[in-house]
Amino acid sequence: MKNTLTLIFILFSIISYSQKENVESSTRIFIDKAQFTRINKDWNTTAEFKSGIGEYVNFYPIEVIDIKTGTKVNALQVDMFIKNPETFKTAWIGIDEIEEFISFVEDNVIPNLDLKLKDKSSEFIFKAKEMTMYYLVYEKNKKITIKLNSYDDDKILNYTFWTETQVDKIPRLLSVLKKIK
Repeated sequence: MKNTLTLIFILFSIISYSQKENVESSTRIFIDKAQFTRINKDWNTTAEFKSGIGEYVNFYPIEVIDIKTGTKVNALQVDMFIKNPETFKTAWIGIDEIEEFISFVEDNVIPNLDLKLKDKSSEFIFKAKEMTMYYLVYEKNKKITIKLNSYDDDKILNYTFWTETQVDKIPRLLSVLKKIK
């Protein structure tokens, strides 16, 4: 009986540990594998969301080049600055996730930008490997939340930015996403 309980405990520990395993985007894996990397950023094609307290999230297309092999990949870079704790963090969304992100914004968010509910709320959530986006409609109020998922061994699992005043900029995010594919 003790051996069975010990075995169950060990299996539970292994399963619990594996579920907390960091998930990196295909772009981060590409960058980590390359010995020499060049990242070209298009600063003219940016979707920026700001909060009233000076926090921000910027989305922009990038081209990542392995200088040794000449291999190139396109991706989306997400830069976030938050004040509590004061942190600047970067995440990447790989080309393999862009089409789903576009579909999510086109099919779920844009059609519901004018949604108004009475005594109800509705939340739309897109999960990428390194980022999660939430679009919340609560009666007449709307909120966008961006979380950078844990992809390293940082003590903070999710850095979070949110705003209610910048929801109207979501169509700009869609145009940035479409430039990547």
